[in-house]
Amino acid sequence: MLIELFWVFLQLGLFGIGGGLVSVSLLMQQVVMERQWLTASAFNDLIAIAESTPGPLVVNCATFVGMQLGGLPGAVISTVASVVPGFSIAFVLSLLYQRYRTISPIQGAMDGLRPIVVALIFVGGIKVMLNALFSGNAIFGLDWFSVILFVVSLLIIWKWKPNPVIVILGGGLAGGIIRLILHL
Repeated sequence: MLIELFWVFLQLGLFGIGGGLVSVSLLMQQVVMERQWLTASAFNDLIAIAESTPGPLVVNCATFVGMQLGGLPGAVISTVASVVPGFSIAFVLSLLYQRYRTISPIQGAMDGLRPIVVALIFVGGIKVMLNALFSGNAIFGLDWFSVILFVVSLLIIWKWKPNPVIVILGGGLAGGIIRLILHL
């Protein structure tokens, strides 16, 4: 199991280009669909927990999944495996960028990469949103409680730009209280 955890999270660390939300699809494919380590519902919970805690999404997910499947050794192995590729590549690229950043083709490449990365993050965000809004206590295919909480949170974030920790804690508190009261 430890070797399999290492291999899965090494691949996620290596191919999860663009950050956490881009990696969600890869992570779901590996831990839910292929290996069935988590159910889809548990995966949604994993993403919520990983996004609510400090640190990169994939690293937090690696730690959580590793702990669930392999205890402390699994958590350590999964976490290290998820970090080593990104650290190694970022280190080498930062050295190269420092040296060659003023060259026109390098500047052009950076101009081309920015919109691609935005598109990758957007698609990952849409997938997480659809998983959150079309699960749980669904009526007509939608989890209306989650839709309402999503819209209220979106409006609060857009209008007042509060600290994300406040929004996360508020959402967790509101969700817990409402579900307790309504027995959902």
